[in-house]
Amino acid sequence: MKKILIVAFLLVAIPYCTFAQLSTCAYYDGYWGQWKEQYFKYSGDIIYDIVGNYFGFAVYSKYNHPSKYCFKFQISSYSPPSKEMINYHYKNNIPFEYSGYVEYFVSDHHPTIKSALQSVGFASICNGDYGSYKRTVNATIKIFPYKKHPKCYNIFFEDVAVGLDIGKWEFK
Repeated sequence: MKKILIVAFLLVAIPYCTFAQLSTCAYYDGYWGQWKEQYFKYSGDIIYDIVGNYFGFAVYSKYNHPSKYCFKFQISSYSPPSKEMINYHYKNNIPFEYSGYVEYFVSDHHPTIKSALQSVGFASICNGDYGSYKRTVNATIKIFPYKKHPKCYNIFFEDVAVGLDIGKWEFK
């Protein structure tokens, strides 16, 4: 009876404990910072959500409509790599590199993305009080090797970079 209760508990509890996460980090002055996990979607404490696809998406706060995103990137002229290219990049640990753009917001208090990242980090940029001036700039987007779908992105623009790891998230 005790074993049946344990199995029943695990069958009920495990689905509620699963979550997806968005991990972020920032690069400036020649160094990458630590990855910071920001849980979203499947957990009860949604902080961020994302909308888009594997080759461009927007990050927005749970308190906002998706159109009120705080950070967005898009690859320009994307064409899917062949299975051979995916395998080659995966075996040799070579990131895919694309051109594109990013959109982000700054404020009077933090007039550049670098000052915002240095002061409050990526996580606080999306807290709904991130800034009122939208900037759109060219970017180099590096996608780490993957087998099925991209998961980790390093997005270089201006004199900084933002790392985004979407973890278990899958676009439909």
